[in-house]
Amino acid sequence: MKRILLIFLVLSLFVTLGRSQRLVILHTNDMHSKLTGFGPELAYTPLTVDDDKTVGGFARLATIIKQEKKENGDKLLVLDAGDFLMGTIFQALEPETGFELNLMKRIGYDFVTLGNHEFDFGTQVLGEIISSATNNGPIPQIVASSLKFSQLPGDDKLQNLYDRGVIKPYVVVEKNGLKIGIFGLLGYNAVEDIRFAAPLGFEDMVKVAKKYVKILRDQEHVDLIILLSHSGFYPDGKGGYYGEDLDLAKKVKDIDIIISGHTHVKSPQYIQVGKTIIVQTGAYLHNVGRLEIDYQGGKVNVVDYHLIHVDDQIPGDKEVHDLIEAQKQLVDKEILSPLGLEYSTPIGETSFDIIRGNHVKHEAGPMGNFVGDAVKYYVDKYAGGADVIVTAEGVIRESILTGPITPADAFRVMSLGFGQDDYIGYPLMRVYMTGHELKQLMELAIFSNDPGTDSYLYFAGATVYYDPKGGFLNKVRRIVLSDGTEVDISRKGKKLYSVVTDSYIMSFIGHVKKMSYGLVKIVPKDAEGNPVGDLWNTRLDFDPNKPGVQEGKEWLALISYIDSFEDKDGNGLPEIPERYAKFNDNFIAISKK
Repeated sequence: MKRILLIFLVLSLFVTLGRSQRLVILHTNDMHSKLTGFGPELAYTPLTVDDDKTVGGFARLATIIKQEKKENGDKLLVLDAGDFLMGTIFQALEPETGFELNLMKRIGYDFVTLGNHEFDFGTQVLGEIISSATNNGPIPQIVASSLKFSQLPGDDKLQNLYDRGVIKPYVVVEKNGLKIGIFGLLGYNAVEDIRFAAPLGFEDMVKVAKKYVKILRDQEHVDLIILLSHSGFYPDGKGGYYGEDLDLAKKVKDIDIIISGHTHVKSPQYIQVGKTIIVQTGAYLHNVGRLEIDYQGGKVNVVDYHLIHVDDQIPGDKEVHDLIEAQKQLVDKEILSPLGLEYSTPIGETSFDIIRGNHVKHEAGPMGNFVGDAVKYYVDKYAGGADVIVTAEGVIRESILTGPITPADAFRVMSLGFGQDDYIGYPLMRVYMTGHELKQLMELAIFSNDPGTDSYLYFAGATVYYDPKGGFLNKVRRIVLSDGTEVDISRKGKKLYSVVTDSYIMSFIGHVKKMSYGLVKIVPKDAEGNPVGDLWNTRLDFDPNKPGVQEGKEWLALISYIDSFEDKDGNGLPEIPERYAKFNDNFIAISKK
């Protein structure tokens, strides 16, 4: 009898080790509220095929997921690696409606993690967004492993969701007989990009990964570990990749699959580091990743990996499209109508693409010129003017593509942030600095110059002449304002110059000394030369006749600037001047005389 039992156990072991189990993972990252696709708003026609060049859109995504569910049933997992919010005007209604999380659940998402841009409105407002969504229906399970809550009230709404299990540090799910552990985290760079999370903190990504891998393996006894990582990687220019997710896979070797995000990099083939498979789709729902694996004998083998291009070959789901159209009407009513605007009514047109910078090719883009000029026009006309406008590549989120331009298109260019007026968009702020401080700011821009990357700075209103062979932080020779005024860049110069930027960039300018380890000291001042204590007090007031501060926003500056152009063909739409077809660098290299 014992011999028969032993044979049975051995046979059972062989059957278990030899069993092959399939899993299909659909994954996205950095969708940034692109519910209506990427491209001119008026060109997007998801219910018909072969008639537009737009890509993405949740109606098309719904069709892809529905088909995969039909074919794979319990073998399918649908995952997102963060930054599903923030990027279109739909985000303005999220604190009240939580619409996008409900929509993601409706179209089939199982698990999502939080990216840095989920925190753009602050930790408490993120709590409101998720709470609103849970009040209106089911949402995907949120998995966020690195949150570090404080004893202060500023993160209690999010902590309440954590305590209720709406947000979990990890989950265990069974699919096709596989026991799968899933956790999610924010990488180092992503955490640095979060400006308004306090008092919430974030644990170190490597320590978090080691902690939850150990729990999932030793306590939960899962077969497979999947990390939703808002950390990312970059191409190395030699056919390979480098970055935080690859480093993590080397340090924490027991992660089977990393669904990556944050860096907006597309990996047409999966990346393998040791046993770890790493994938990322790019951004804005241009693509959906499809990873099919075979699990056998404790090993994961990739059967197939490819990106599904989300274009107009895919007919959109009508039910999802109708839900988005209804939300669009709510945006009109609550956000745009009070401004005399409509979501789908053109405000201008362009006969060429106005392109933002390219971080892969390390190229600056004319959209940086356009935004800077727009803000200068807006501030000069309505808020007392400015000498210099500062814009960073990282807050420029999209290009404007050929064709009619709607308010929704303009918003997507400068779509980040929230003001103290509880209205969408980072508020514009004005501080004063000496000519020497302005020179130091320009020196920093030259020192950290990497076109196309988030930290690359565009300056409007001034031309900078510099010597590339100059010493460290000593290259700038002249700064000339757009009206021909020569800036006094000497250390003894006392004249003050006005600098306008948004609240996000201003938060960095206010901490330049600390960030430069004391090498550069810039003290933001008011018009009388007094140091500014609270930078929020530097917000520009665009209507002093009303109580409080009527904040100005960059996206409204774009609309105002577009309206100032000439209607050359008489169709009632102002046309973007051709000078914005190419990047115009106002940093001019010279030889020292």
